[in-house]
Amino acid sequence: MTSKDDIASKKAASKTIVKSPEVYPPVGPYSQAILANNTTLYVSGVLGLDRDAQLVPGGVEAQTRQALCNLQHVLQAGGATFESVIKTTILLGDIQDSKSVNQIYEQYFQKDCPARATFQVGKLPMGALIEIEAIALSGPLVVAEAGPCPCHRDRN
Repeated sequence: MTSKDDIASKKAASKTIVKSPEVYPPVGPYSQAILANNTTLYVSGVLGLDRDAQLVPGGVEAQTRQALCNLQHVLQAGGATFESVIKTTILLGDIQDSKSVNQIYEQYFQKDCPARATFQVGKLPMGALIEIEAIALSGPLVVAEAGPCPCHRDRN
């Protein structure tokens, strides 16, 4: 059985609601981002919306730039940067837009790109053509490259 002293001696987990005034308010019941234990930032999907929550004109290219700009603002509000992003998920209305999206995406993630998944979905909120969500590390960052997986050994 756990005593009150055992519970009190454990460090409490923290959940911080992150908001950027530079980005449109959420269009549903969710937060722009959550900072967990002051180290991991979970960013909700961002759309290519302006501050007034209107889709920017110009197709998938313009929406991609705006979504990445919105992502940058939320990352900054949570103490993170594009360099500290460890995973993104891109949702597209049309997977054929991948090439255009990649050309813009690589302008923001120029080095040590995060892990990523890209999916075509049936429909995005507000008729958007793209949505991008991210997980990032918050605070001082050390980037290291790993060699071959330690489980991969020469079997000869």
